Amino acid sequence: MSNKKDWIVDKLERLVKLSRATEPDKPSDEELFTNHTTDAYNLLAKVEDSYDNMTHGELRDVMMRANAIWRIRKKIWNGEDPANIPEFSMMQEIEHFLLHPQGPQKINAIKHYRKQAPIILGVEKSLKESKYFVDEVHERLLIEGKISI
Repeated sequence: MSNKKDWIVDKLERLVKLSRATEPDKPSDEELFTNHTTDAYNLLAKVEDSYDNMTHGELRDVMMRANAIWRIRKKIWNGEDPANIPEFSMMQEIEHFLLHPQGPQKINAIKHYRKQAPIILGVEKSLKESKYFVDEVHERLLIEGKISI
């Protein structure tokens, strides 16, 4: 690899390939692509487009999000049922908070993520890290049209 950006892009391209390879053969009635695949593409595009303007913290957050997706997709690749993967269930719970009928409950989503991260991910998350994660999920739901402004 010629530089750090190329190295990160290479890793994210591997994540995109894994996500594509573990997409369900038959899409659900709600989604043509899984959230992990769209998130992997978004992370890759973010680094390709904005690497020179990203802080170390933002790069670390991209890498940590990529690792979370990687762990889940590797389990699916190895034959595990997504319903039995705690990280997958936690993501659905976060989305449930953000898709609440009375409007997104971001504070509750952040609290839930911070509480579950040490149990499920084995690492404590700061308030800033948790907010960043929930904001990324919220942004994806906006793009997908599941949340309106």
